[in-house]
Amino acid sequence: MVSKPTQQAYAELQKAYDFFNQELFDNRLPYCLITLQRQHDTYGYFSANQFQNRTDGEQTHEIALNPSYFAVRTIQETLSVLVREMVSLDQRLNTKRDKLPRRRYRNTEWADMCEAIGLMPTDTGLPGGKRVGDNVQTYVIEGGPFDQACSKLVDDTFTLSWVDRFPPRLPLPVVASPDIIEASPLAKNPLLASASDDDDVSSASDIAPLARVANSDAEGEGGTSMADLGIESMPAGNEANDAGAAQAPAPQLAAKPAAPPMKRFEPVLVDTLKEQGIEPRDPAKSASKTTFQCSVCGAKAWGKPSLRIGCYGAPDNPHEPQMMGALQKELPKTA
Repeated sequence: MVSKPTQQAYAELQKAYDFFNQELFDNRLPYCLITLQRQHDTYGYFSANQFQNRTDGEQTHEIALNPSYFAVRTIQETLSVLVREMVSLDQRLNTKRDKLPRRRYRNTEWADMCEAIGLMPTDTGLPGGKRVGDNVQTYVIEGGPFDQACSKLVDDTFTLSWVDRFPPRLPLPVVASPDIIEASPLAKNPLLASASDDDDVSSASDIAPLARVANSDAEGEGGTSMADLGIESMPAGNEANDAGAAQAPAPQLAAKPAAPPMKRFEPVLVDTLKEQGIEPRDPAKSASKTTFQCSVCGAKAWGKPSLRIGCYGAPDNPHEPQMMGALQKELPKTA
């Protein structure tokens, strides 16, 4: 039994940080504060200048990892989150742009930096997803720099020793088969597939109306017209439309390059976890609304628990102002 779990858990994370800093970042990243944070909607995040030394005022950045998922994901997947946020730190310190992206937004520079070290950005978790946006994940590129470096680190002597005994039950793993990739919106729609994934990339809703116009004009079917969109058509006497005029060849849209192959990891089996004393659980759903009731007239209202609601009665039966109280849920009866 280890007498200092805190020391062991953080020493392992620091060892991983130092290793990847040397292998993937040429030791250019400074030390930061690695924390364990149970934020329910993320595997981890980066926060710039989050901590300050109360003695000398020195500030440091934070890389947070969510320990709730350590048991139900492989060590390699957890370490890929650490390295992903090391990229965020690298961009913060060494960006080539005039300004950094807004909070949570992953721009093209960040996406290129991730891909260069073997992590592929995607907003779906699968090959073929968008590389930029507010909800972009990464997957491990098979045979890439991170995959090779991680294979050197994760062996019989390195592990993440401490895991949550009651982790959330993850959904079944998604297999990125060619059928799934072909069925993605980017693969099906040539307009979306050819769109740039730069910072000001157009959304699907921006492009779809023009796609519908092109289809209706070509097939002679009803649908959204150019006039409906406020776009003026060319005059009838335009030389390009005159009879006998040479028709310009239709522009050929460049095919979207194939996404790098995704590293497949064996899923963590629930039965195996149970043998180790770990019990994955479905996340508890918190009540979105609380019931409030007036103690004078019995009127009810619903809202978030932090509300303070006053009641003045009904128009035909007013009473003195009275604060409504939150109703306590009835506990289930036991035998």
